[in-house]
Amino acid sequence: MQQSAFRGLVLPHFQLWIGRPSPMKMSMSLGTTLRFVAALSTVTALALPVMAQQGAPSRISWAPSYSGSCIDCSLQGRNMSGWNLSKANYPGADLTAAKLRGVQAHDANFDSVQAAGADFRLSDFSNASFESAVLIGASLQGTSFNSAKMAGVILTGASLSNGQYIGTTLTGAQLQSSTAHKTDFSAASLAHADLAGADLTGAVFDNAVLYDADLAGANLTNASFRDARLSGAVLDSVIGVEFANFEGACGSETTQLPLGLELPDCDAS
Repeated sequence: MQQSAFRGLVLPHFQLWIGRPSPMKMSMSLGTTLRFVAALSTVTALALPVMAQQGAPSRISWAPSYSGSCIDCSLQGRNMSGWNLSKANYPGADLTAAKLRGVQAHDANFDSVQAAGADFRLSDFSNASFESAVLIGASLQGTSFNSAKMAGVILTGASLSNGQYIGTTLTGAQLQSSTAHKTDFSAASLAHADLAGADLTGAVFDNAVLYDADLAGANLTNASFRDARLSGAVLDSVIGVEFANFEGACGSETTQLPLGLELPDCDAS
């Protein structure tokens, strides 16, 4: 890159004058000097961007190589906070303990990534894909996964509080012992999802599909399941059901309900 910047540039030739030059020689010397200054300015202008790039922080210098496609690559512990990763292609990447706080990653592909303990807080992954991704113990507070594809994602022990999963596909997702205070799962698909022992205090599942979902031991205090479909779901040992809202929700003969909660049959509605 440096060679191409200087290619074709010819510097003026200088001649050393001994003795007192004639007026004509002085004029020629002055003109040559001016031409040299102009050429030097051109060289400096071309060299500065190269020098600036070489002296830039490492985050900037290696950023382009990871912003487009990074299939099965290792990004363990990388600090990518604040980046725009929209439409990036990272399937199978190792993001263990990586920092992706405040990133914009619309329509990005993170299928099958290994991201245990990663920091995804306050980011936007709308329409992104995290199918079969492993995010055990990850921090996802305040993060948006609206309309994302997350079938088979593993979020065991993760923190999802104040997140948004509106219209998200979470079929077969594992959220055991996760924390999801005031997280919005409206219209999400959670069929066959495992939320056993999850803290769902204040979470919203309005119009969500929870066929055969396991919520055993989950805390449903102040959670909302308005118009949710709970056919085959396990709710017989949930906590705080008396403070949850099941208005318009429905179940089935195989739905396991706690004492005091009755739901109409979804097939009859």
